[in-house]
Amino acid sequence: MKKILVAVDGSPPSIHAAKMALELARATGATLTAVYSVPPVALPGEVPFTIVNEVAQADKSRGSQLLEEVKRELGASEAETLLLDGAPAERIAEIAEEQGFDLVVVGSRGRNAVARLFIGSVADRLVHICKQPVLVVR
Repeated sequence: MKKILVAVDGSPPSIHAAKMALELARATGATLTAVYSVPPVALPGEVPFTIVNEVAQADKSRGSQLLEEVKRELGASEAETLLLDGAPAERIAEIAEEQGFDLVVVGSRGRNAVARLFIGSVADRLVHICKQPVLVVR
């Protein structure tokens, strides 16, 4: 194993997954990349483009900060970061394949089936669409 990708969103389960990914990376000599995908902006009604753009920029800024916070919390200055745009599961799966990651690690919030149906689950979706192996950490 040479390259591990860990998806983070700032939640406790994603931080736990990042810690597990870091342990695996250090144990196998793999590189670790933390990834955050900024979901598409969906505002109700007809909203001026400038407002949509401001919201998108704020989301990207938050994503960059989150990735740096994860690196600090892990004490892993050697970890790389990747900020993506788009639906998280789909973009993470694309990048994992395009850049040849050997493993994708993601945290699970442990929602029941009904909650996953209405809220959705990046972990659940990744398991189904990602061509690389996916480790779901609970």
